[in-house]
Amino acid sequence: MPKTTYEDSELAKHKVTRLEIQQVFASELTYADDLAPSNRGNNRALIIGWTHEGRILEIGIEYFEDEDREHIFHAMDAGKKYKNDFEQRL
Repeated sequence: MPKTTYEDSELAKHKVTRLEIQQVFASELTYADDLAPSNRGNNRALIIGWTHEGRILEIGIEYFEDEDREHIFHAMDAGKKYKNDFEQRL
């Protein structure tokens, strides 16, 4: 299992907790969209899903495969497009 690191200033800015992120990852309703690679050339994805409290989040992850690490660089309430996409998938 890869190690997970967080951009804590980003989480605080949008009032997202690590527990909420874990809830989204654990949900069977969560889906992912690929993002363009980072400036470092690492793969990235945007994960969209529900928290237990019904909050729909979008979470950006950068994968550092050489370090066996996932870095959460973005987390906030899902934007209108992602929220609509998520609701249509239900």
